[in-house]
Amino acid sequence: MKKVITCLSLAAALSLTGCATTPSKPLTFDQLGQYNTVPLNAQTYRVSFVARPNFSFGTAEEITLVKSAQTALQNGFQFFKVVDDPSNRNQQPPRQAVVYPTPMYHPYGYYRRYPGFWPDPFYDMPQVVNIDPVQVSYTIECYKTQKTAPDDAFDARLILQSLGQKYGVSPTGQILQPQPVTVPSAK
Repeated sequence: MKKVITCLSLAAALSLTGCATTPSKPLTFDQLGQYNTVPLNAQTYRVSFVARPNFSFGTAEEITLVKSAQTALQNGFQFFKVVDDPSNRNQQPPRQAVVYPTPMYHPYGYYRRYPGFWPDPFYDMPQVVNIDPVQVSYTIECYKTQKTAPDDAFDARLILQSLGQKYGVSPTGQILQPQPVTVPSAK
């Protein structure tokens, strides 16, 4: 009997240790979701982004802005303006639902009588989940110089300098590879 308990506890410890020591690999810019860039004419592009399930609408809009800046720079433009067309105005955040945890297995009074019971304050917390994937699309007009660009145009280089590093894009528009995760060794 003692060997069985020892083997079971050793197996449980090994399985939990394996999960705890495996670091997740950071995603590159291309792995954040699905991108689609369609040239409409020589200086107008349609940039679309469908995010992974765990992204918020605001983050998806920010990533689409970075992709728009990258598209402008890679096609030889420095400035771009998001055109106010009907397809941009109809975009809305995805539908969401509130999910509640499963009910307790034992009657409520059972826990009050048990002396070792300590209720988990986070167990009964509802979670908000997205039902639809987050989708953002922009139609952008690109300009080579600031003189030809309107006053409300974005500077693609400035966007990539400020937001590009956050998502793994260099100021020149190249996708950066994530740095390997180093786990400190125990000595």
